[in-house]
Amino acid sequence: MHHSIRLVIYVMTLFVGFSSVSTLAQASEEKAEPILIRGGWLFDGISNILRRNSGIVIRAGKIVGVDVLKEQQNISYATVIELSESETVIPGLIDMHAHYNLDLVDKGRVEEVVHNGAIFLANGVTSTWSAGEFYPERVIAQRDLIVAGDAIGPRLFVSGPYFGAFRCEYQVKVAADECIAWPNDISADEIRNEVDKWAEQGVVSIKIKQATPAEAQVIIEQAHKNGMTTAAHLVNYNVEYDVSTRDAILMGMDRIEHQLTPALGSNDPKSAEMNEMVELMIKHQVYYDANLQMYGGINLRRKHLSDMVWADEGKYFTPYTQVLLKKRGPPEPESDEPEFVQRVLELMALYKAGGENLLIVGTDEPVYTSLLPGFAYHRELLAMTYAGLPPAVVLKAATINGATALGVADKLGSIEIGKLADLVVVKGDPLADIKVARNIKLVVKNGVVYDPKSLLLSAQGKIGPAGADDHANWELNVQALRASKR
Repeated sequence: MHHSIRLVIYVMTLFVGFSSVSTLAQASEEKAEPILIRGGWLFDGISNILRRNSGIVIRAGKIVGVDVLKEQQNISYATVIELSESETVIPGLIDMHAHYNLDLVDKGRVEEVVHNGAIFLANGVTSTWSAGEFYPERVIAQRDLIVAGDAIGPRLFVSGPYFGAFRCEYQVKVAADECIAWPNDISADEIRNEVDKWAEQGVVSIKIKQATPAEAQVIIEQAHKNGMTTAAHLVNYNVEYDVSTRDAILMGMDRIEHQLTPALGSNDPKSAEMNEMVELMIKHQVYYDANLQMYGGINLRRKHLSDMVWADEGKYFTPYTQVLLKKRGPPEPESDEPEFVQRVLELMALYKAGGENLLIVGTDEPVYTSLLPGFAYHRELLAMTYAGLPPAVVLKAATINGATALGVADKLGSIEIGKLADLVVVKGDPLADIKVARNIKLVVKNGVVYDPKSLLLSAQGKIGPAGADDHANWELNVQALRASKR
């Protein structure tokens, strides 16, 4: 039977509840009817240009045809998605620093995956790596529901808990401070056991934050033995390094976050280390996640408010939570202007030195305000172009580079035959204006079509406590590593 995509979208808008949308998606997977997407333009994540989209064929959740000519198309049994001349297909986006944790009641950060996941997916983010979790069991549980077809959300590449003293969040300032979840006298065997424990639960990549050099070395070695990659936030809250970028790279760190030097501006003597760090990153093929929209976020939003904040993100919080966030008021900037300029300088230095393939996209948006990480993804894309990166480079960082960094480029990150059918249809040309990537017509994940408006509606008014007597699930309770200390 020949179906129109307009019918699919219309039916989805009738099922605006989250469970109803989930039921529809599951039914779509079970039917597994082939989908033909034709017309418009295609950015495949491999080349740097758009080409005309003659036809993409999806069957059983995989891409089985690309550039299929009209005379080769058998549409007698396919859902056909006809694109206009102005629309573009791009690969599903990947957030490599996708925090699901929120601090809403001033009791620490905790994970909310269900509705944040819907918002990510509505924004075209079909895969996330969560970059350190305070309640990893919540993320794993939602991952398993999504895999089983019982829930909707992006592919959850879980990280497990932080490896280092940041397991105690801001109770510690430097690695030397005591943390019951990561004791100062933690042994190498305890670290190895922790790595193995989370590997068994499907963690694919570990987040290191506020670990000592000796601890980091053990974490990296054991992670690699388990086929896992590692990423690190190296600088602590005294703006000093627990592990230097140089040492982390030589230890085998797979990804570096935020900054390549501890310099607080280009006039800082430590800025002189930048060229050496760039050379090491390229030599050892270490990926870089700059998080510009977070660390320059407040100042960027002041300069480009309508471009950086284009939606009412506050409406996805419960009414009670909206009041709490309004009372809290705006936070101080994460960094001052000279420090942010240094971060931009480092990003562009890596790019200009030949590290384009090492750039990845991450939001790093734990919520303290009414802004949400699903929308922050597009703020990051825009911030990267403000820094000077071409839109094609940014889109590849958002897709194929992220997949390669996670070790899943054989399955995700580009629109190629044999890969999983994760893609996004946007209205316009994202290579001419990266903001087009947020103007989403529909999202396809694993061969299932989602209407972004229905996904967003399913999350409206849902995030955060419902009232003063509903704080328990929104408070961080740090668990001791050793049972005897509980």
